[in-house]
Amino acid sequence: TASFMRTPSGDLITCYDLHKAEAAGDTKYDFLVTEISDKIIKCFELLKNDGKVENLGLRDLYNKYIHPEVIDTTDKRIWEHLAAGDVMDVFQFSTGVGLAIAKKLKPKDPMEMTAANAMMRLMSEKGKESQQDRFVRIQKVGIGAFDREMRQANLNEDMIKLMHKHCDRYYGCCAIQEQMMEILMDVANFTLGEANSARKVVAKKQMSKIPDLRAQVYERFDDRKAADYVWEVAVAPQLGYAFSLNHSLPYSFVGIQSIYFVMNFNPIYWNTACLIVNSGATDEEAGGQTDYGKIAKAIGDIISSGIKVSLANINKSGFGFAPDVENNQILFGMKGMLNVGDDIIASIIENRPYYSPKDFLYRVKPSKQAMISLIKSGAFDRLEKETAEELGVHPRLYAMGYYLSVVSEPKNKLTLQNFNGLIQRDLIPQSLDFQKRVFNFNKYLKTRKNNEYYVFDDICTSFYEKYFDAENLEVVNGYVCIPQVKWDKIYKKEMDEARDWLKENQKEVLNELNFSLFKEAWDKYAQGSLSAWEMESLCFYYNEHELTKVNTTKYGISNFFSLPEEPEVDYYFKRNGKEIPIYKTHKIIGTVLSKNDSRSSISILTTEGVVNVKFTKEYFAMFGRQLSEIQEDGSKKVVEKGWFKRGTKVMCTGFRRDDMFVTKTYKHTPTHQLYKITEVTENGDIVLTHDRYKGE
Repeated sequence: TASFMRTPSGDLITCYDLHKAEAAGDTKYDFLVTEISDKIIKCFELLKNDGKVENLGLRDLYNKYIHPEVIDTTDKRIWEHLAAGDVMDVFQFSTGVGLAIAKKLKPKDPMEMTAANAMMRLMSEKGKESQQDRFVRIQKVGIGAFDREMRQANLNEDMIKLMHKHCDRYYGCCAIQEQMMEILMDVANFTLGEANSARKVVAKKQMSKIPDLRAQVYERFDDRKAADYVWEVAVAPQLGYAFSLNHSLPYSFVGIQSIYFVMNFNPIYWNTACLIVNSGATDEEAGGQTDYGKIAKAIGDIISSGIKVSLANINKSGFGFAPDVENNQILFGMKGMLNVGDDIIASIIENRPYYSPKDFLYRVKPSKQAMISLIKSGAFDRLEKETAEELGVHPRLYAMGYYLSVVSEPKNKLTLQNFNGLIQRDLIPQSLDFQKRVFNFNKYLKTRKNNEYYVFDDICTSFYEKYFDAENLEVVNGYVCIPQVKWDKIYKKEMDEARDWLKENQKEVLNELNFSLFKEAWDKYAQGSLSAWEMESLCFYYNEHELTKVNTTKYGISNFFSLPEEPEVDYYFKRNGKEIPIYKTHKIIGTVLSKNDSRSSISILTTEGVVNVKFTKEYFAMFGRQLSEIQEDGSKKVVEKGWFKRGTKVMCTGFRRDDMFVTKTYKHTPTHQLYKITEVTENGDIVLTHDRYKGE
């Protein structure tokens, strides 16, 4: 037995059967190799790339390293890792429920793991012992506890012996469908056909047929107490959902194979494979689409597991994520970066190495958006480290400062052509107010040029007659005009004072203008902290979370992962004779990573990890949409982006249900379901808003 795989015709085949077919030279199952876990395939690829395994085909690698016949399942390390939950994405045991089951049951062999795999899905009635707790209880005290139960239930010796036969391996529990069938046949005298029909009723949740099945079971016993016991132990736990053996056992072996990679190779290979697959970044070469939301959530999950992901590195990063064994971290892949296209990545790789951002710009010539994203990602941090340290600034700030000083188009010399820019930046002294007005008047006249004249309107006439000689004006075809030659002569004379000022103050004004141009570029492209830059360009925080300093005690903010998995009832109220629970609400804060429109949910990165937040459809639509206004020319202008854009910081009110935070407020709740955090102050205060843009 091993991983079960499905053929195109719908049949199942085990890897063991595949192995036998290969040994016989049968190639009819070659296609099945592609059905092996994507993470296992990716991990083998990474190991092969680094020469950690032989350059063999996938089938040969599978058979040599992780075939069930070659894995030593008696190795205690497998079961220690499973119980500790310290291996990422162990198949079926990586969720909150799966981890809890592994820690509680502490399987010690494949069959116990199979039981755990099956029992995490079994149901139990409210107030009754769960199958998991039953497993642990009897495992601790010994199988004698199971024997005493059966005797107290009036089972005869033959029945007790048969129940031991079918349940001892699972410590008195009935974990899988085939086990239920065997008990019904051996203990309740069902035929194979009857037992299989019972399995179908349970497996397909045919609830209308369960009363008949129950009656059929009870008919086979003379003693009601014995019938109750067999029903409660063998059938009732599976009424919600149950696995078959050929489902649960292969699942368990895939989980064992996951642990094998971490035990026998540097864990960074398995962790990288998990990140690549979970983020959808399996297309490491050019052409594939990048799902930034999926990448953001996958990185958030992997960092929450204590695994380090590096910044981008202009001389090392490839298309996709890669294991950086030397530094025991995952090297960020440039394909996951915002605004950095496949062509740019290919050019970056082709022209390496680089010695400075200036050297990089000369050889690669990226777009402005791509270069800014590369800088924000920390791709040049190592190149600028020494120079930046000498100046006492962060390498990323230094690289951004250099680049924006280049692209802000600084001026080398000022003439009257730069006067408009100086006016806009309020760099003209008050003594030249009249020249500013003449300059603007001249700009306006240029728009009214007709042959050899400038044609006046009332605005032109009023300004001109107030300051200049009206004798220069003429009436042409009923319009007041001024010959271009005459006005140009007047304009040149009036602006001589401005020209003289520019000459006398050239250096000082040039510096002020260039600084203003640089500041405009900085305000446009480089606002926010280094952490904010990382979230924007890389989809994760390499430095501290932007909300780390928030005074959580002051605002009553909770750690999602410390909340009970089921909502706590605050009190009940009656409506139409029914008791309606009112749940205790909590507040959590985080940065939006991604949104799911179809599920009306978002993923946020809290300071403790990634949390999925669920809204009602209406509430999600209210805050998720982008707001626009119609302009005078009929065009639309975006006035506020949706609140679920990646990087937005939010506070949500609601309760935890399993692995989801459900937003909810009541009449007495003092907060709304959602706020946008617009600022975090130095002392840990937060500025919140609930209102969206309303316009004038």
